[in-house]
Amino acid sequence: MITTRTLGEMLLRRYVTDFITETQQLSSPVHSRLRESNNFVPTGDGAYFAIRISGNESGGGWRAKDDQQLPVPSNEAIKQARVDVKKFYHTVSISGLAEAVSMRGGEDAFASGLTDAINLAVVRAGAIFEETFLRGDGTGRITNVSAAVTGATTITVDDARTIRTGTNVVFLDNTTGLRADGPVQVLSVDVPQSTITVSSPVTLSGGEGVYRAGEQSEAAPPEEVTALGLPALVNDKGMIYNVSRTTFPILQSKVIDAGGNSLDEAMLRRLRRRLMIETAVSSLDDFVMISNHEQFDRYTEIALPFRRFNDLTLELGARQDMTSFEGRPWLVTWAAIPDEVYFLNLAAIERGVVRPLSIDEKVNMAWIPGQDAYLVLLKTYFENVGRYLNQSGKITNLSKPTY
Repeated sequence: MITTRTLGEMLLRRYVTDFITETQQLSSPVHSRLRESNNFVPTGDGAYFAIRISGNESGGGWRAKDDQQLPVPSNEAIKQARVDVKKFYHTVSISGLAEAVSMRGGEDAFASGLTDAINLAVVRAGAIFEETFLRGDGTGRITNVSAAVTGATTITVDDARTIRTGTNVVFLDNTTGLRADGPVQVLSVDVPQSTITVSSPVTLSGGEGVYRAGEQSEAAPPEEVTALGLPALVNDKGMIYNVSRTTFPILQSKVIDAGGNSLDEAMLRRLRRRLMIETAVSSLDDFVMISNHEQFDRYTEIALPFRRFNDLTLELGARQDMTSFEGRPWLVTWAAIPDEVYFLNLAAIERGVVRPLSIDEKVNMAWIPGQDAYLVLLKTYFENVGRYLNQSGKITNLSKPTY
């Protein structure tokens, strides 16, 4: 007979860290490419590391004559940055009824059902990591309300593809804080129309943020509660790790505003050229392009005819052998922002992991007080750390092709 204790021990043996990591990578193909930092050691209220703000460019100089004068002394300029470690939890509950029903089929049936629930929990956690890395500004905002609604259940949003049915959401005004309408559950999602249908009528203004219920402290402006994603890391303004990009321009990424125009190769080459000239990188070996499907399709529309002509080939079939830009990999993902294309050195961003995603041994298979159910808790503590933020860039405000 399987007991709560022996079943909990079975889960811990089954779901070792390596297995969870491999399963998680299936739903986070881009985020899982980041290497894990070996030097991420938090102390006190975060992890501290040094940022080289400027070099000692005053310490050397030619002298025309033997005047015995040395150059003006100087040194390397270093700034300390602090990284806050973020917490992520994913809970799975099993009811007493589900246990009893599955146990009627034998111990293997119950273990199989529980294993399936944990497997899907890991996959869904990986999808959230992918979405956060490609879209996250640190606040947990999923998208924005794009048009005001009054007492309605259908809401038009900027982009609905990362909102999943069954998600409980709240709405936050950037000035006044939490809206009274919520939390509500998302009943359905219409990606082509950019609308979601929620469980109760809401009254909202355009521009308000949509957040998962319980993540935000519900104050204004929204707090930084999630791991930082590319929108926060790859930027040319604002604060990063408590350091001002305006005060220290070396922390600024290269940003090209497309002004609503369609993507073309001239924009991509301009971004590549700026990265190579302004950061003095000698090689683009670790650089990749990242975009949504629409921008990649737009690139192939303009590039394929030229390359066919240039290569003097007459391949007119449906075959498409183009997953790179001038030799650099082009990563296409469902979670990327539709009107942006990133070009960055993946080696310049690391995962600072304190605890990898794994089952909490202390909480594992604990009965929930006051309920006929018990709990499995998966959790991780980490942050995405940009070591060389100037070795990254993006093209923003692109024309969005029809979905």
